[in-house]
Amino acid sequence: MKDKTIPISGGPNGRGDNPEIRTWANAWATRDGLDANANVTEKLCEKENRVTKFSWGKNEEVVHYRVKNLGHDWPSKRPNGDTQDTTCDEADATSVILKWFGKWKL
Repeated sequence: MKDKTIPISGGPNGRGDNPEIRTWANAWATRDGLDANANVTEKLCEKENRVTKFSWGKNEEVVHYRVKNLGHDWPSKRPNGDTQDTTCDEADATSVILKWFGKWKL
């Protein structure tokens, strides 16, 4: 993968020693009482299949998006100051995050 700041494979980097991303997401699912092996996998950005979404739980309590070849950037449906390499509407980070937080009450 292109992300050299926090590689998906984990390991030491300029910000510390990070776990492999799938291991990290599975651990969150387990902490939330979900079966880490029972994720639902979807391909997004149909034209290119660049994004894979992994989700756990009936309310998608834990969700991980894997974007091919994006690097350490903000996934966006339009070019912006963070990245010129765009994704699609269903993988636009701002919309995805706001929608996810909107499901929960404080």
